[in-house]
Amino acid sequence: MGVGASALPFLPLLDAHAAPSSPPRRVVFFFSSNGTIHESWLPKMTAGKLELSPILSPLEKLKSKLLVVDGLSHKVILEKSDRSGHSAGMNTALTGKSNKIVDPSHPLQSMATGISLDQYLADRIGTTTRLRSIECGIQVEPYVKAFAALSYRGRLQPILPENSPYRVFDRLFRDLPGPGAPDSASAHESLADRQRVLEGVSKDLEAIRRRLPQSDRVKMEAHLEAVRAIEHSLTTGADPGSGRVCRKPDLGRPIDIWANDSIPAIARLQIDLVAMALACDLTRVATIQFGGAGASHRFTWLGKEFKTDPELPSDCHAKGFHALAHRETDPASRAKLVKINTWYSTQLAYLLEKLASIPEGAGSVLDHTAVVWLNELGTGGTHGHKQTPWVIAGSAGGYFKTGQLLSYPGEPHNRLLLTLCHAMGVATDTFGDPDYCKAGPLSGAIR
Repeated sequence: MGVGASALPFLPLLDAHAAPSSPPRRVVFFFSSNGTIHESWLPKMTAGKLELSPILSPLEKLKSKLLVVDGLSHKVILEKSDRSGHSAGMNTALTGKSNKIVDPSHPLQSMATGISLDQYLADRIGTTTRLRSIECGIQVEPYVKAFAALSYRGRLQPILPENSPYRVFDRLFRDLPGPGAPDSASAHESLADRQRVLEGVSKDLEAIRRRLPQSDRVKMEAHLEAVRAIEHSLTTGADPGSGRVCRKPDLGRPIDIWANDSIPAIARLQIDLVAMALACDLTRVATIQFGGAGASHRFTWLGKEFKTDPELPSDCHAKGFHALAHRETDPASRAKLVKINTWYSTQLAYLLEKLASIPEGAGSVLDHTAVVWLNELGTGGTHGHKQTPWVIAGSAGGYFKTGQLLSYPGEPHNRLLLTLCHAMGVATDTFGDPDYCKAGPLSGAIR
């Protein structure tokens, strides 16, 4: 078999040593919802060194590559927006703009009034890759866009994430249109075709690997290993990271992407696909979204205490994770919320370790990437938009000064969005609402 489209991202490597260039900068937005338990999230600086908190403890091996940012607020919500709460935080987190209620009969249905940072950056650093960006979801309910969409193409133009790793795979390896509504039936019907694509990918990459110098061969071998792992996962339902098998009667069938207990396996597949897309330079901008704003997932795999929903407040529509957040003052619920957010840290650690294991230039793919963990709220029970939690992993090619905690009490989060623009080499004085960018990028975050 000749070299196919799947190998095209690697063709420049054959001439790489004739004209060396700096590795590209990349950005990944890693979203989880319902706020956090601040005292269990906030790390410490002791004698100039970062000491991680219980929630962030799974990131211990890579703490030298972390920049933890505390104190930022969604000031544009507090001062200018139509509404507050989960959807407002979702609309504003990456846009830095106020939100607008677009359907008065559904007051929860607010939307952003500007482009989101991922799409803004995709227009500037994603024009030479196969895909401008990819948006990956883990059971993001698509029915109310205000709660589902983290990304916006522009004013009142939400972009829904793709919940199916099968369709994400298709976007990366086949010339299909962009993401659409999840369709498990089509995933089942195209399984045999997808296996043929994977077999072709592996053969193409193996052929090109033999022609590479040793320094590039290491990166190619890591990619081949990832392709084989994803092939196994997509066809058997196995979680490549833990060996867990989803609770599916027929292990030969694709994973049911809407079964609650499929969440860990779906998360690993989406993370694997994003890591592969970055390593192969298929895209430089990605989002990984665990549910929408106020996600109601039930974390049954974390222990028997999660097998039943908590008692719901009489005035609240919440359930599962969302209901726990509304009971955050209850000690038992608080302990569960810490456990949930620690699990998210474990998923982030899995992504970071994959990126750190892939050599690139004088470092790794992670060293040339900024992975940004964000949330729509600071506190879930009170729908608080102050002191929202932010973690940046990777230095974006040496731009960020990592291994530290920085605190900016009451400062607008627009300043962090602006800082990320500069980290990606995009020169601008504002992002989102210019009223909240007057102090410029965050001091102390930059080398």
